[in-house]
Amino acid sequence: MASGWGARKRGTMQIWAVNQSPPSAVTTIYAGLDTNTTVADDASNVTASGTEPSSSNGYARVAVTTWNTISTPSNDAAAQATNSTTLSWTSSVGGFSTGATTLKSVTLWNSSTLANVSATYFEGRAPMATPRAVDVVGITLTIASGGLVMGLISA
Repeated sequence: MASGWGARKRGTMQIWAVNQSPPSAVTTIYAGLDTNTTVADDASNVTASGTEPSSSNGYARVAVTTWNTISTPSNDAAAQATNSTTLSWTSSVGGFSTGATTLKSVTLWNSSTLANVSATYFEGRAPMATPRAVDVVGITLTIASGGLVMGLISA
């Protein structure tokens, strides 16, 4: 599966890199969960209360409040951004998925609102190492500090 920053975000990064008046920076990035094995580069295959769980069972996007310091990569190696705090989702009312429909991807958004699933709000995506069903109350899905890796590499 493709992973990394989405098409709109990569374009913004290029605009910034060549000093062409980029839009203002996103203040908070929110991590979500998705049942898609491959999330499209523009999030066109993500649906609210469809591939992304519904809020009716206690699901919400989680703010990625801080990131680890990004080091200068060696030549032609990926520059990586990783989360510096643990990200957790707990099914408090009901399941987020069924046993047959596992959560397979982490998605990144510039909005906590679940209805905002268009390219305007999409920041990036990453595959989950192990797809997981969160199908009953009381399951916590956790991504440890450093477990969410977003990279940029020279082309």
